[in-house]
Amino acid sequence: MSKLSPTFAIRRILVAMDASPYSLAALNAAVDLAVRMDAELSGLFVEDTALLRLAEIPCTREVLYFSAAEAHLTRASMESRLRAQSEQVRKALEAAAQHAQVAWSFRTVRGEVASEVLAAAKGVDLLALGKGGWALDRRLRTGSTALELAASSLPVLLLPEHGVPENAHLLVYYDGSPAAQRGLLAALQLEAAGMDGITLLLDTAGRGNGVLLQNEIDELTQRRAKNLRYRQIDANDEADLLRALKAEESGLLVLGSRELLKKLPSLDLLLRETNIPFLLLANE
Repeated sequence: MSKLSPTFAIRRILVAMDASPYSLAALNAAVDLAVRMDAELSGLFVEDTALLRLAEIPCTREVLYFSAAEAHLTRASMESRLRAQSEQVRKALEAAAQHAQVAWSFRTVRGEVASEVLAAAKGVDLLALGKGGWALDRRLRTGSTALELAASSLPVLLLPEHGVPENAHLLVYYDGSPAAQRGLLAALQLEAAGMDGITLLLDTAGRGNGVLLQNEIDELTQRRAKNLRYRQIDANDEADLLRALKAEESGLLVLGSRELLKKLPSLDLLLRETNIPFLLLANE
């Protein structure tokens, strides 16, 4: 069995921004990662054409959040609001990037949100975004854009509202597959960049008590991890998997592929039931 080669790198990070708390959490996490990995940031704000079309309907009203009063909604007022949000997130990105002394850029486009983000993410090493938006029931609902992008083949950093906890440790789902090995390599690189230790979630289904997997990991890593621990799970048991992830919500889950997500009835279930940040590597 060959040793892992240090090929994981992040040089360009795209942050999808919409001025929501989730978006700002994604920005903070992206800035931190850019500092650790010597990467540059690119911010993107999408003027959602669906909102603009909605505002053109004569009977459309909006309910003001704090007063519950109704106000007439027009295309002009929606365009003005989107411009204001774009400037708000641009200033947030500028301030955060300058404070961290990382290179940054920003642009605004108009179109369908998921499609525009997918197009902009081509050629970057990581897409960072929040798992929800401005929905009033955001504790119960994952944003449709987050679901679509998380299910794509792109490398995605998906953040809950609290972002990545300070001094977060790394979690890696490991079942011995090449994808799991890629996830372990990424975690080793991130730990070397200053993150706080690695927990291997060993999928022991059909693999006995996990000793074989631990021996395999020791051989692959050549004991390069500074702080490595193990937790055995049965990923075929939905309840066991969710319990493990809820117990580790102070960490950042690294997945070498989307295979673990396929073991659940839906990605939405996992994102609704846990508050753990996800780093989903690109499918190979």
